[in-house]
Formats: sequence, C-alpha cells, structure tokens
Amino acid sequence: MASRKIGVASALCALGLALAAFASSGGQAEAAKPLVRRDLLVFGPSEQAPPLRDIFRPKFAAAPAADLRPARAAAKPIPGAPAGETAPAFALNISYIGAVKAGGQTIALVLRGGQTLSVKEGEEIAPGYKVISLTAEAIVVQGPGGETKTFPRQGD
Repeated sequence: MASRKIGVASALCALGLALAAFASSGGQAEAAKPLVRRDLLVFGPSEQAPPLRDIFRPKFAAAPAADLRPARAAAKPIPGAPAGETAPAFALNISYIGAVKAGGQTIALVLRGGQTLSVKEGEEIAPGYKVISLTAEAIVVQGPGGETKTFPRQGD
C-alpha cells in the first residue's frame, strides 16, 4: 500500500512540474504549421479572365480554302471517237469519324486532308460538295455534278 501511495505522489509531482513549465512559457504551446498558407489564398472578387471556349462543345471549323491548282488546257476531242459525255468522278476523299448531338442538332466529324472538320446537314465540306443526310452510321455527300456518295463511319 505504501508503494502505491508513493507512485501516486510521484505522478502528481510530475503533473505539477508539467503545469509549471506550461505556465512559465506564457500559456502558449508551440503551434504546428498550418496545412494551408493563408497568404496564398485569394479572398474577395476573383481577377480571372473568363474561359476562351467551352471545351465540352464542338468547335465549328470554317470550310478549308479551295485547292489552288493551275488551270489545265481543255482536252481536244480525238477525231473519229464517239462524242459521249462522261460524268466527272467523285473526287472528294473524306473519312467519317462520327457524329455529335449538341443543341438539338447533329454535327458530323469528318477527316479531310489531315484536318478534322465539323459539318451539319446542308453545309459544304468542300466547294461543290454538300452534306445531304447525316446519321450516326453514315454521311451522304452530293457532288458538284449531282452524284451522291455514302461514307460509312470509320472505326469502332
């Protein structure tokens, strides 16, 4: 029992010494560094500029400039050859990537000459080549001679 009293007395002494040391330091314990530096926080109205464009809406690209090629001389008819007219070939080379529905409209994403274009139904992909219809699976383009060609969607 005596050893128990001595243990309690020594614990009370240690507690008293700790309180005395705390009181002599002015009552303030050394504070840990805060996790957030208040000097870096911006309070009040923000001075940030608004974003340039919404990254979640497709960017409408203007139709690419027409290819500037030197004019060729007209082919001379061969005497004795039949004078049959041949329809011009469909010269547009595109890849249909897919479609995006935005604002109640369907916008087709098309690769042409290494550039991605976004076109809607009724717009021209190139001079003389107009989008006639547009679905998720294919795009139909009408050429300058009135001929149409269907481009299926590429990829998965």
